[in-house]
This record gives sequence, C-alpha cells and structure tokens, in this order.
Amino acid sequence: MEFDSILFSYGSKPILRGIYLRIPQGSIIGLFGVNGSGKSTLIKIGAGVLKPDNGNIFIDKKVYANNLSMKRYNYIAHLSQDSFLPLDIRVNDLLQISASLKVNFEVDTILSRIRYQKIASLSVGEKRYLEIVLLFTLDRDYYLIDEPFTGLEPLIIERISNLLLEQKKLGKGLLITDRYHRYITEITDKSYLLNDGYISDLGNGKEELLKLGYLSS
Repeated sequence: MEFDSILFSYGSKPILRGIYLRIPQGSIIGLFGVNGSGKSTLIKIGAGVLKPDNGNIFIDKKVYANNLSMKRYNYIAHLSQDSFLPLDIRVNDLLQISASLKVNFEVDTILSRIRYQKIASLSVGEKRYLEIVLLFTLDRDYYLIDEPFTGLEPLIIERISNLLLEQKKLGKGLLITDRYHRYITEITDKSYLLNDGYISDLGNGKEELLKLGYLSS
C-alpha cells in the first residue's frame, strides 16, 4: 500500500504537503507526530474516510484515492481513536456475532476475565483490546490503527503488541500511530515523523527521535 503525493488542508490551513508513505505487506510501520500534525488525517485518507485534496492511494498498483466505495474495504481495515463498541451488550454476545472468531478462553486470559461483563463496564484498555481482536477477524491485507496503546496498562500493551506481531507474521501490512513511542519502536520495521505537513524517515528508532528533539532523554 502506498500514499503518493497526498495533499490535504482544513480550510486555508495545510495539514499534509505531498506525503509519500509505503506500507509493505509483512511489516509494521510507525508514524509519529505531535497532536495536530496530521497523523489521524493521513490514516483516515488511507481508509477512505477522508478524501485528499490531491494525491493517490495505491493498493497492488491500483489507484483508490478518489474511490470511497466498498472496494477499498476489501483490502483495508481501520481502527480510529474512538471506540466503535456497542455499550449495552455483553462481551460474550459480541464475540458470538463474529463467526470467524474462535476464542480459547484458557489462553486468552483478558477475554476470559471480561467475557460476561457488559462492554460499558470495561476499562479503556479492555475495550481497546477487544476492538483490536475484533478488527483482525476482518482478515484484510492492511490495517491502519490510530493510537492502539495510549492510556493502557503495560500488560494490555504487551498483549496488543503480540497481536500486531502475529498479523505481521501472517503477511499483513500495518500502519500504527501512538504517543507511546517506546512501545511502537519496539515492534516497528520502520518509523516516520510527520511534522509541519512533511514526512521524514526515522529508520527504526528512538535515537533519531531524540536527535530531532521529539523525545526527551
């Protein structure tokens, strides 16, 4: 999947100024940037939620940037910062709706613990974990995930990291952005910084972020 020459503005304010970004299958790509830098906007453009002012999205060398139809969703799944879960049903009922989801409750202790709770009673981390489990049942080629770790406890962050790595092993391409830079750089193959509408290659590391003054030492 490739973002090619993506331009986007909110009114007269340019947010993305000709972004090029490639997400190979079988890789995890990390995207960093301060709040308001355009990370979520870029992910929404990739998912077809927003239409760019200019530029293209390529999937298997086919253009999808101006195509907001269901065709794109055959290849891409998107998880935004906002929860999509219905609050008034039990976790077990929701899991049963997904016919492709086979849960081993002896192995997955998080789902086992929350199995009979209503979603409204779950913690932020438990909801996020459940969302990501459900997201991967869609079996898409690419996953665009906005802030999977923010505000979560270390145990759930570790479990979500393992889920992301499992998808990489299956040959999926993942683009993730989060404020928890340490957890992203531990699992990414490549990292990028989005700043002032432009993107720069960080390789795979915290050292580059420190040099740029993006992280404190």
